[in-house]
Amino acid sequence: MRPVCEVRWLGRVDYGEAWGLQRDLATARAAGEIPDTLLLLEHSPVFTTGKRTAESNLRLPADRLGAPLVVSDRGGDITFHGPGQLIAYPIIDMRAAGLGVVNYVRNLEEVIIRTLRDFGIESGLECGLTGVWVGNEKIAAIGVRVSRLGGASGGWVTTHGVALNVDVDLAWFERIVPCGISDRGVTSMLHVLGKAPAVSEVADPLVTHFGDVFQRDMSSAVGMTLPARRSAVV
Repeated sequence: MRPVCEVRWLGRVDYGEAWGLQRDLATARAAGEIPDTLLLLEHSPVFTTGKRTAESNLRLPADRLGAPLVVSDRGGDITFHGPGQLIAYPIIDMRAAGLGVVNYVRNLEEVIIRTLRDFGIESGLECGLTGVWVGNEKIAAIGVRVSRLGGASGGWVTTHGVALNVDVDLAWFERIVPCGISDRGVTSMLHVLGKAPAVSEVADPLVTHFGDVFQRDMSSAVGMTLPARRSAVV
């Protein structure tokens, strides 16, 4: 029997609220109080920076971006999140799952590649670059954090994750150098297909492929609050 991963569809959530929930869930996961968890959501418009972001990757002053600029603790460079983008934040105990950081990121990329293929989009990887690409244009960005929190099963727990462009307004990306890569573009399912499914429609196959790639049984859960404490789950 495969380990369980709970899935929570949160709808549209402000970035700070989702970030706080991730931290709370990561602490609970490290303590063995909850199983692995996959948060699925959309964000209100926001620009976020990673730990490696250079100021030169802003094409406009921060006060002219038109959306908040948040300094986060994930890896990667600056990106945009907003409506029409499917966000997936896995909260996974890496040691319990037997994963290293590189394999974890490759797994996330594979989940997106399989999901896009379900909609007739062939995508792939670019040597030396993180994320999923259609030609020279990035369709899904990845930025993660792995924190050592201690706990029942080792406590190396993931936060942050994947942003898949479904029908997000790509004009937002013109205000930054997305992911710090100046010689590549950004695309979306809408741009590739000429029409796009609803974000919620993309979430369903993503959950299926996440379970297949990470070898998890996906189980629906509800809500923004932490579940009741339970005996240790590894």
